[in-house]
Amino acid sequence: MVDREGRILALSTDTGHLAFGEISPLPGLNEESMAQVAGQIARLSSDLTERELPDGLDLLTGGFERWLRPWDLAPSVRCGLETAIAGLMAQREKIPLCRLISDSPRAEVTVNALLAGDYEAVLSRTARLLGQGYGAFKLKVGQRSVEEAVRIVLAVRERIGPAAILRLDANRAWNVDQAMAVIQSLSDVDIDYLEEPVQTDAMLADLLSRPEVRVPLALDERLVRTTPDDISFPPNLGAVVLKPTVLGLEKTVRLARRATRHGVQAVISSSFESGFGLQVLSHLAASVNDRDVPAGLGTGSWLKTDLLVDPPGIQNGRIAVLDLPDSFHALKGELLE
Repeated sequence: MVDREGRILALSTDTGHLAFGEISPLPGLNEESMAQVAGQIARLSSDLTERELPDGLDLLTGGFERWLRPWDLAPSVRCGLETAIAGLMAQREKIPLCRLISDSPRAEVTVNALLAGDYEAVLSRTARLLGQGYGAFKLKVGQRSVEEAVRIVLAVRERIGPAAILRLDANRAWNVDQAMAVIQSLSDVDIDYLEEPVQTDAMLADLLSRPEVRVPLALDERLVRTTPDDISFPPNLGAVVLKPTVLGLEKTVRLARRATRHGVQAVISSSFESGFGLQVLSHLAASVNDRDVPAGLGTGSWLKTDLLVDPPGIQNGRIAVLDLPDSFHALKGELLE
């Protein structure tokens, strides 16, 4: 068993509004430790008390970045703080968080199911999730040989049928030759995108420049070092996978907006946050694309217990965009120190 640790930041106003932000860095993905998180929260508690918020933060166009730059916050801390402040601003306007981001958010978001493990386990899980109504799947392929990767992709595609969405994630495991071998072997298979296929930035640049690459590629981990103003969108790029816990809320929204303007999917993805964090992510996923792009929000089932008294559920492969908690009564007090 692995314990998932985090902090809930609560912000209140003199008008009686209360909003929360989750700060839960994921070991191996976030660089900051919980000790660093605690120190930054303590400093924020002192520095932000009785402070007026700058104008324009609700636009999520760079105001948070300019305001928070002197604090040099870790991404997970920034995400929690930005979420809580955005929640307060949404309450002030009497709108849900998703409407702070978009004038036309969706009420539900499609969830892509995660497939990992050995061949038989993947096919068994695929059948079970199909029976639960899922129509979008992400298959982990990076720890497999080229032959094994191709074999399991073909098997999953056959099992889910032609209408379902199939995504692949290689977690930067391959070199260019290995990635090209997989891509060429799957040239006749409908793949939504292949995420982080190769080990280095130079290898990725090589793949992105090749006209013979017919499978759309996706960025994930490399976005940590990318700013919204500097990111480019070559023709082979089909998606950006955005994890707010490692990027921050505002940076996630800004990257998503730029991606969609260039016809690139913005895929909101979790980092094993609590049910509250997943609710926040559902608001983002419902509002950053012009259409319903499946999001990586199916991690709640991996948690034995949840911070929320009534955690969000997935029905027929979709998650409803629910109002965010505005009271401590929605949280399980026994899980809070």
